[in-house]
Amino acid sequence: TLFRIPEDQELPLNALVSAGAFSGGVTSLVLTPIELVKCRMQAPVQASTLAAAGSMAQPSPFAVIKDVFRSEGLLGFWRGQFGTFLRETGGSAAWFGGWEASTLFFKTRLAKAEGKPAQDVTLPVTQQMASGALAGISYNFLFYPADTIKSKIQTGELSHSGVKPTFSNVGRELYRTHGLKGLYRGCGITCMRSAPSSALIFTIVANLKAFFE
Repeated sequence: TLFRIPEDQELPLNALVSAGAFSGGVTSLVLTPIELVKCRMQAPVQASTLAAAGSMAQPSPFAVIKDVFRSEGLLGFWRGQFGTFLRETGGSAAWFGGWEASTLFFKTRLAKAEGKPAQDVTLPVTQQMASGALAGISYNFLFYPADTIKSKIQTGELSHSGVKPTFSNVGRELYRTHGLKGLYRGCGITCMRSAPSSALIFTIVANLKAFFE
């Protein structure tokens, strides 16, 4: 492997975090076009040609795709890529790292109480779900500002202010007008959604892995 870890040994935390970051970076290339279409469907009044048409009806995905390609070309679908890259790279590292770190914490405590090695300990479902929930919150909270800035760039919401739509310019403008609170707007409900979903994902995966092994 990249970290040259023997196959009979578990990967250390830094290797797992790095793997999560790498997978997130690759995934961002696929997510950016999809999220651009989604954001412009949710905020159609900011989309250039669609706004000029004067229609307030929600456009279809195909209408948005056609508009983006006609007005911005193929590369237009990757508008906001840097924000997605930051969110997915850092967020995936936090997602997998949060799960591994929290389960290791619970296993160490349980192993000490039971007097056995940590690798021989099976966590109860409640602790597995708590670890998954923490991972989900870490993913969203730590890099939420990157997602906020990305969405503003994709919808063109600040175009009327004359701000050039770069990641740094939009970030500064948002902070200047709304402060840190503006960068985290909507973060609470996002974490409330992510906590139970991540808890279920990690718990189901961990138990299915144990079952098939």
